[in-house]
Amino acid sequence: MKKESTPKNEMTKYSIMVLVFVISIVLIGMSLSYAYFTASFKGNTDTGQNQTAIFNVTTNLQNASAISNVELAIIDPLDYKTKGEKISFTVSNENTSNVNGKYTIKLVEMSLSKNLFSKYFKWELCVNEGSANEKKYNGTFEDTSQALEGTEEKTEISNLTKQLITDENAILLNIGATDNITFYIWLENDDAVNQLYLTEGTFSGKLSIDAVPTKEGL
Repeated sequence: MKKESTPKNEMTKYSIMVLVFVISIVLIGMSLSYAYFTASFKGNTDTGQNQTAIFNVTTNLQNASAISNVELAIIDPLDYKTKGEKISFTVSNENTSNVNGKYTIKLVEMSLSKNLFSKYFKWELCVNEGSANEKKYNGTFEDTSQALEGTEEKTEISNLTKQLITDENAILLNIGATDNITFYIWLENDDAVNQLYLTEGTFSGKLSIDAVPTKEGL
């Protein structure tokens, strides 16, 4: 954040007061049993080869500690893992399944004040962090269609949805596999910019996981 020549005791009123409240919820976790493979076999009338897919994907997201912070500091780009807010959870395709799965993650019921539709308000989803099959998905809350970067307006826009992992990038989850996921969120410092417009904004949202069975990997 670019610093002005304002006395220190006056600068305290510009502390970054961002209401951050990410509620952990789960939209999956039940067992789904239904016809997955078609009963039509060309040149073969033995429908006994038809299989029913047992798809049992679970998560501990509903038990994870929610992010709840009324002061979100602006931090340097390399510090987001140690100084940013985060929530960790798992997604598992249980051994009771007989089909692989694919899942996506999004923020739902999201509300954001206009001043936080910013390229400096960032997020990252890290899957199996530190492992050989680590995957990262990241982005910002910038909205170029509304050109809100730099506004000090605190009006809140509600009932938003933000896709974090899209259908095109859905993650394959083999039978018996568990993915460890961490969601990071932070405000990023830029010394060349006066970022006081980011103060006193509000943000809230819920993490949602959607999983579907797939023939991929079988």
